[in-house]
Amino acid sequence: MDSDNEVEIIGESSSRLSSAGPTLCQLCDMNFDSENLSELQRRQHYETHFNSSSSKQPSSNTFRKSAIPKDLFKPRSFQLPLRKKPADDFWYPTLSRPPPDNCCPGLIPLLKHALKKSHTKGNTRRAVLCYESATYICVEAFDRRWGCGYRNFLMACAALMNQQIQNIYFALLDDPFPPGVRNLQRWIEAAWKEGYDREGAKDLGNLVDTNKWIGTGELYTAFTSRGVPSQLVDFDLSKNEKGIQVMIDWIVQYFSPPNPKQGTVTDVLRGASPVIATDKMPLVLQFNGHSQTIIGYEISKNGDTNLLVFDPSRPPRLSMRRAAIAGPSSVVWEQSRTNQVLQSVMHPTFNGRSSKLKRPSSSSDIQQHKRTKSSESDDDIIIVEDYDAPKNGQGSGASPGQTQPSTLDPSNVVNHFRLSTSKLQRKQNYQILYFPMTDPWTIEERNKRKVVMSISCC
Repeated sequence: MDSDNEVEIIGESSSRLSSAGPTLCQLCDMNFDSENLSELQRRQHYETHFNSSSSKQPSSNTFRKSAIPKDLFKPRSFQLPLRKKPADDFWYPTLSRPPPDNCCPGLIPLLKHALKKSHTKGNTRRAVLCYESATYICVEAFDRRWGCGYRNFLMACAALMNQQIQNIYFALLDDPFPPGVRNLQRWIEAAWKEGYDREGAKDLGNLVDTNKWIGTGELYTAFTSRGVPSQLVDFDLSKNEKGIQVMIDWIVQYFSPPNPKQGTVTDVLRGASPVIATDKMPLVLQFNGHSQTIIGYEISKNGDTNLLVFDPSRPPRLSMRRAAIAGPSSVVWEQSRTNQVLQSVMHPTFNGRSSKLKRPSSSSDIQQHKRTKSSESDDDIIIVEDYDAPKNGQGSGASPGQTQPSTLDPSNVVNHFRLSTSKLQRKQNYQILYFPMTDPWTIEERNKRKVVMSISCC
């Protein structure tokens, strides 16, 4: 035996055994005395313990099974604490339970209000956003270094399972098992076994319970295998003179609503608004080393187009998350606070006291300040009790009947989601996954798409 595996035998003489009590195995408490084991057999007994935990095969001079019966060996079992597996929890807006910490619904309405403030200030000319119920889903500790593709998939599923254009998508995505990080790995491997994306299956090999990165190609395979229509679009910026502008124009066209000339009065008014939300599903943008979910675009005061994204590796601040869950009406915008103070100075009340709006201190005050009609004026401070907000102070730390308005800077909110054109120009190749929202694919249509194909825009 190696020196590191040597074991000291306690009680080597019968005289000491009689005074010191029985001699026991230090590993399994076996009574050497009652078994009448010699010193050699004791050593062989200990060697058996060490050899059983070794990957090496026992040599010819180690303990032989015939020397001591098997039933004499009863190693002590230790209950080691099991490492808690990360929760593969998937959440979408129609669920009654509150969202987990890495999920944030309500950010599209919050961003919409912030963009309107930015427009009033002159920093934003126009902005168009995706489906308002889109949910921001970020990586967690266990998938922080490799989970972006999976989280973008979950954001797409959360929107697809909540939209009303194709209600049947919900059943397709929920059965035989719902979306999740580990579930998606099972999902993709199941598609491979059915003949989907043989090239990807060969490249990635085993995927379940690994930390392997996936991209839009694997997401396309997952959606196609369930019959949910999706399409890949490639952009090679080195092949055209316009560079990144080709992709920007494509994204703008995707999100922009149709020309309202032939629509209703509501359509015309909606099209005239500088900031609108549409029924378009988010896009998944893939480039070398990362992927993000595109939720819309913004045209800045100088005419540049910025993409608006949910980056799964960059969670929103806690104050922003609380405000999103509580609703935009729970927010005191910093710009609005200043305007209200100026208005109070310019238009004092008749009793000579300042007309600055104070925070309500009781439930009766809350009811008095509650607006009967929503206002989008940028000169208003809105401090109300949001009765549509989650109960028990979910996401805000407030107790029922109390109002704790969040104070946010609209510029900070917009900047968190803004992806400038200059950053996009650093890469040459991009791929976008989008959802045309057509009827589910039949089995025949799925079979035609088992090989991953994409449309080349440049």
